[in-house]
Amino acid sequence: MSKHTLSIGKYRALQRASTDNGIFTILAIDHLDSLRRAIHADAPQRVTDEQMTQFKQEVVLNLMAEISGVLLDPVYSAGQLISEGLDKSVGLLVELEKADYEMNPLPLAVDIRPNWSVEKIKHMGADGVKLFYYYDPDDTELCAKQNQTLATVIEDCSQYDIPLYAEPIMLNTTPDNRTRKIYESAKIASELGADILKLEFPIDVTVDTDISHWRDACIKLSSIGKPWVLLSAGVTFDVYCQQVEIACQAGASGFMAGRAVWGDVAKIEDSAQRLEWLQSTGIERISRLGEIAIQHSTPWTEHYLPPQISPSWHENY
Repeated sequence: MSKHTLSIGKYRALQRASTDNGIFTILAIDHLDSLRRAIHADAPQRVTDEQMTQFKQEVVLNLMAEISGVLLDPVYSAGQLISEGLDKSVGLLVELEKADYEMNPLPLAVDIRPNWSVEKIKHMGADGVKLFYYYDPDDTELCAKQNQTLATVIEDCSQYDIPLYAEPIMLNTTPDNRTRKIYESAKIASELGADILKLEFPIDVTVDTDISHWRDACIKLSSIGKPWVLLSAGVTFDVYCQQVEIACQAGASGFMAGRAVWGDVAKIEDSAQRLEWLQSTGIERISRLGEIAIQHSTPWTEHYLPPQISPSWHENY
């Protein structure tokens, strides 16, 4: 496969967010509205800011020994966890978009969080920027809006020398068009300059149970030529394990796991019981995913060349 060249800052940041072998084993808990619903499905508006922060801290601090990186939000967790003891060996990714809309669905056009920026994410010492956005390659008007925002963010990430993890989430998919739409959306993000692709599983596994189809669809994503990680999209843990194994065997560079890992513990109200769950089932889950990814993944270094450094490299940096 042809390799791309990365700047020295992005290369170093990817090293920090991955294992020593270049595999991403990342815990995602940047969730806002969806976390409120997970904690209190009947009345998510009752979940306080303090409860949000406490839950995120409990999950991360108890699982961080098993992960290469963590994806956090700027409101309830990124700064707080640095302050409360996030291990320095854990890479830090931070979301850029505004993702809390008073329990309403996100608007289709991505909205950068007010008073937040790539520059601030870099200045806080993070190792990556994540941008979630809805996408439909068949919707020309939406594509134009999202591509413009994505291109601007990519330019900012280049300026501040920090990797962008692009997360296109599909609209209007059917079992027949899901693979094509995810592939086309990922390819566009790659061509615009996203460094890492955070992608949905490209098959509706509730409809198509043929593992060979799963593998072929993942191989197609890998043919784009950029490192990609599999998000969990709220599927059950067992299903996610199967998806991660297939994706990594087909060329993915690891996972970025959210509710498939911690969704069940969010339903536990008692803090002591949550702690017990995290230190047993939680660790077992994230460890199992890590073992799968490390065994089967394609390292991101297979896609990116290290920067070529001369004695004068720093003069124009």
